[in-house]
Amino acid sequence: MSRVSSVSKCAADHAAEVAMAAAAGAVPGALRAGARVPAFALPDTRGRLVSLDHPLGAGPVVLNFLRGTWCAFGEESLAQLAATHERVVAAGAAAFAIAPPGRLPSTGTSLPVPELVDADMKVARAFGLAFELPAELRRRYLELGYVPPRTRKADSFLVPIPATYLVDQEGVIVLAHIDADYRHHLGNETLLGALRALQARLLARERTARQLAGKWRPGRDR
Repeated sequence: MSRVSSVSKCAADHAAEVAMAAAAGAVPGALRAGARVPAFALPDTRGRLVSLDHPLGAGPVVLNFLRGTWCAFGEESLAQLAATHERVVAAGAAAFAIAPPGRLPSTGTSLPVPELVDADMKVARAFGLAFELPAELRRRYLELGYVPPRTRKADSFLVPIPATYLVDQEGVIVLAHIDADYRHHLGNETLLGALRALQARLLARERTARQLAGKWRPGRDR
């Protein structure tokens, strides 16, 4: 490794450490398993409005919050979800990627996961997935193509915290993966395992309800 590349890597590592330390302070405020998700509607990359209520009416939903196209790790997370999207759908769920708009276009590769544009990070903030970026990193992020959201707070520079949620049909989070280290993603098998477990619980509940309904007849309790 050349001296220049070594210095560059050290600078990148330092920037990552500073960003992760700042994100770690905000992570405890993010929504966790057992919480009900806020209702929202966001446009996809083609401008079509997608409401969370619609896919929840058909089954569980996977929400993958990303840092955006400016971040290579965010694109990597999206590609990872795309690789297992077919299995997620086969398990009866829908999946969406959510990220703020940026100056940089996506890779241009057609992916099966619908991408929703979270203007001003309104949905990310509702989930508690935002932190104030330290001033020393702001110029670096702007050069990478990041566009900070507009907020009422002067000198605010919010950045998304990556997260993956599995939400049941009642809008309750059954799995939440939130990590201050944006380089860590939820493993595909972990997500699929949680989805299979959720579907098994739903089937068991439906079976019990049918059994109870079969035991009851009008007038039996009179």
